Amino acid sequence: MKMKYDPDQKITRGAKRTLLAFSETMLTLLGEKPFEKISVNEVCQVADYPRATFYNYFDDKYDLLTYCWFRMRKEVHLDSLSQAKSSDSFLEAFAQIYNLFDAHRELLVKVVAHNPLDSQLVFNFTNYFTRVFSSLLAASARPRRLKTPVELVAQHYSMTVLSILEWIFLAGHHVDLQTAESYAQELLAPSTTKALS
Repeated sequence: MKMKYDPDQKITRGAKRTLLAFSETMLTLLGEKPFEKISVNEVCQVADYPRATFYNYFDDKYDLLTYCWFRMRKEVHLDSLSQAKSSDSFLEAFAQIYNLFDAHRELLVKVVAHNPLDSQLVFNFTNYFTRVFSSLLAASARPRRLKTPVELVAQHYSMTVLSILEWIFLAGHHVDLQTAESYAQELLAPSTTKALS
């Protein structure tokens, strides 16, 4: 999850434009071809930046991919949810990620058409958000009656949530947010109410 680019540093307008161009280009290309067939050269050509500029920000295309996921995470303000009550933060985080996927449904359909669910790309995406969601839940959980380590419970929740969202958005099942939330509550009950209360 460590990127060459430090997102905590102060960013100039020029750097912001450059990072946006590279990440938008990568997402566009992912809707056109498999990740394995995308090269740094192609990203630079389509984004209209030299390779040297790419390497000022990223180590390789995997690093750029991590930045794309970072941007998505920031788009829905997941990090701020750890300040909320734990049960509220769980449901709010689920809704935020659902809404993010829903807003990008057309792109996701294109990406999955070129990158199957067992591809390196989907594994990278799922792994990134599992760690983010686990970290969020571990930070906000109040383990009153848990014998299981909070980190393990958080990992279980995050994997369940991402499995639901993968099933809905990547496997093409049309389910609204309310139904998706009911799936999450049913799959995680009664552990959800015990561990996040």
